[in-house]
Amino acid sequence: MSSTRDWFGTALVEIAREYDHVVVVNCDLAKATRTLPFKEEFPDRFFECGIAEANAIGVAAGLAQEGFRPFVASFGHFLTGKFLEIFQTVGLNDAGVVLVGTHAGLAIGRDGPTQMGLRDLALMRTLPNVRVFQPADGAETWQMTAHLATDRRPSYLRLCRQSLPEVHADGYRFRFGIPHVVRAGAEVVVFAMGGTVPVAVEAAGRLAVRGIAPTVVNVASLPVDRATVERLVGGHRQVLVVEDHYAVGGLADELGRIVLGLPDRPRFDVLAVPDYGQAGPPEDLYRRYRLDAPGIADRVAALLQDAPR
Repeated sequence: MSSTRDWFGTALVEIAREYDHVVVVNCDLAKATRTLPFKEEFPDRFFECGIAEANAIGVAAGLAQEGFRPFVASFGHFLTGKFLEIFQTVGLNDAGVVLVGTHAGLAIGRDGPTQMGLRDLALMRTLPNVRVFQPADGAETWQMTAHLATDRRPSYLRLCRQSLPEVHADGYRFRFGIPHVVRAGAEVVVFAMGGTVPVAVEAAGRLAVRGIAPTVVNVASLPVDRATVERLVGGHRQVLVVEDHYAVGGLADELGRIVLGLPDRPRFDVLAVPDYGQAGPPEDLYRRYRLDAPGIADRVAALLQDAPR
């Protein structure tokens, strides 16, 4: 087990050995964002901007316009907090920058809401040409990083701090915009991203002893393919979106636009962070917001109990 930020740091170095147009723009967080190994191996391709995300975004946009593929890395909360600069320099110019936002969600723990990436998806989804990526395990992180190194579109890569198990079977291949079923079931389909995917899988295991078998789907990138979502939702009476993000603006809004347009739409529910977040041990925070395995399992069971047949 490892975190997606750790897997990213390792993958980036290996991939950069093959692609010399890959560069890193850093915001005095090389150790925390796991870009320090890149700096050590490629010092001439590493640009330190200090605690100045707005400036780093501008530098990265300029590098992209000159043919480089810059990965600008900081905490997701700090990086997307410079939304005006992202809008003006990356979005409007269609600059091929990869914005790497680490420490997504509640797992930053005691540092609290001033550093939690809980509103980053909502912000990035408003930009029509920016793609969003959030891996759920190591295999997916490697494949996403390789994809981003060879792509030219402006992108946001959302990474987490907590360690995660592998959830994908051997032979899994990431495809942009295509959700992937990691556990097949019936009646309830649970959509999740990033760190919530293995937790949803664990919750499904807990539910199995109650005779409940939800489908668990990993939505690793946005915008999502509408036809695939419609197919996955079909045959289920309930849809539950689980996300380590504010309840407004994130994955639930993306999927809700699709589900609400279905002629025979299922009931739609969301399990997310309804306030600004709190400071405390990560395990306590996930328990508080019912985003741990027992909390997800209880919500699924409650949905089935309340649903009309």
